Amino acid sequence: MLTQLFYTSLCRSSRGHWSDFVILKDALENNARAGVTGYLLRDRAHFYQVLEGAASVVDALFDRISADDRHSNVTVLMRRSVPERSFLGWSMGYADLSAEDNAWFGRYLRTRTSGVVVQFNRLERRARQPTLRAN
Repeated sequence: MLTQLFYTSLCRSSRGHWSDFVILKDALENNARAGVTGYLLRDRAHFYQVLEGAASVVDALFDRISADDRHSNVTVLMRRSVPERSFLGWSMGYADLSAEDNAWFGRYLRTRTSGVVVQFNRLERRARQPTLRAN
């Protein structure tokens, strides 16, 4: 079994800041080396990220992410065991949410108990779009 971890945090930099590119570059390299796959979303004020891999590896990575001072208020939204990866082939996918996406995404996270699962499923669908693939 693999572990999937979905978390959110508050960004300390503005959208499009150079540190976002450093985060993505580091994630692509480190995750590929560690056997972690996942997806990172960014809106004006938040990061949303799914990590998946061996439990001990995901836990160690999440500990490092939680201590990173480029964001704050790190909150786990979902953690579960799964038999297979949802983001196979993605050392780290990335998308910048539009205002419309962000409003819809936030509404589900705030108002519905099943919102996290709905959003996770939306991320899975987005990751399957070949034009967005980033290995």
